[in-house]
Amino acid sequence: MFKKLSSGILIIILAILMIIYLIVRYAGSDERTFRDKVLSFDAATITEILINDPKSKEGVVDLRISEDKWIVNNGGQDYTADSNVVKNILKLLSDLPTKRYAGKGKEAWIKYEVTDSAASLVTLKASEKTVAEIYIGKFAYNMPKEQQQQVQSRQQRGDMTTYVRLADEKDVYAVDGFLKMSFSGNVNSYRIRNLVSVNPADINRITFDEPGSRKVLENLDGKWLLNGAPIDSTKVVRFRSTLARLTANKFVDKGVLPSNPSHSLKIEGNNFTPVQILAYPVADTNVAYIITSSANPESFFNGKDGGLFKKIWEPEIQSSVVSH
Repeated sequence: MFKKLSSGILIIILAILMIIYLIVRYAGSDERTFRDKVLSFDAATITEILINDPKSKEGVVDLRISEDKWIVNNGGQDYTADSNVVKNILKLLSDLPTKRYAGKGKEAWIKYEVTDSAASLVTLKASEKTVAEIYIGKFAYNMPKEQQQQVQSRQQRGDMTTYVRLADEKDVYAVDGFLKMSFSGNVNSYRIRNLVSVNPADINRITFDEPGSRKVLENLDGKWLLNGAPIDSTKVVRFRSTLARLTANKFVDKGVLPSNPSHSLKIEGNNFTPVQILAYPVADTNVAYIITSSANPESFFNGKDGGLFKKIWEPEIQSSVVSH
C-alpha cells in the first residue's frame, strides 16, 4: 500500500503526525514551558551584576570587576566588594534548579510578587552584554508536618520557596531557598566587613595602646606574658581567636572621622602582615568610637554596635595576670 504513495504524500503524512504529537504532548498543559533550571550560565564570564530592589532608597546596586577585583558602587561611591559574597551570588544563580512551575501571566506575577514594582531585578552582564535578567519575588515558608528530631537533635528546616521570573518570559517558577537574602538593595551588604582575618595560631604578639598606657601581650618560649607577667593561657587563646576573625556590621561615614585615634591595637605574628586597629572617639553616643583596620582601610565601623570596641580594648585578658 505504502509503495503506491508518492514521497510527497509521505512527507505530508509525517508532518501531520508530528503536529498531532506536539499538540497532544504540550497543548492544555500549564507546564508546557517547564524547565529543569531557571538559569544556566558560566559564572566565570560575568563582569557585572546589577541589583534593583524597588523597596530600597539607595537605588541600583552595581557590582562590577575593576582591575581584577570586584567593586560595589552606589550613589557614585565605589567600595571594594567582598569577593566571597559575589562568588556565592554567582554560584547560586548559575545553576538554579526549578522546584516547580507556578503559573503564567499577570495574575501569577501579582500573586507571586514578580512584577516590576514588587520584585528585585537582578541583571547579569558579560563585557557589557546582558546574559540574563531575573525577577526575585515572593518568599514562602512552610513548617514541616512533623517536627521530627534529626541527628544531633536538630530539627527539620521546613520548606523554603522563592518565586522567580525571567524578564523576557511570562512564566513563574518556584525555586528552593530564600533568594532575597542574597540580593539586598543595601550596598553595605556587599562590602568587606573584616577587620582581621588571620590564623589564630600565627598570632604571637598583641600590643594595646590606650591613653596613658601600653600593654604588650606576647608568647615567649611557649608561655604567654602580659608586660612580662604570666597570664592565663586559656583566656589568651579565647581572645586571640576573637581577634583573628574579627568582623563588624555597621558602617559609618568616614567624613566625621577625627584627626587622631585615642586607642590602637597591633597584632603581629607569623605568615601575615602586622595588622593595626585604630579607634577614634566621637561625640555621638550611639557610636562612641569609629574603628578601622589596616587590613581594611577604606571601611569605618560603629564601635558601639555589637560591643565592637569592648571586644578589642576591654577584654577580660587585661586583668588575667596569674598571681604568684
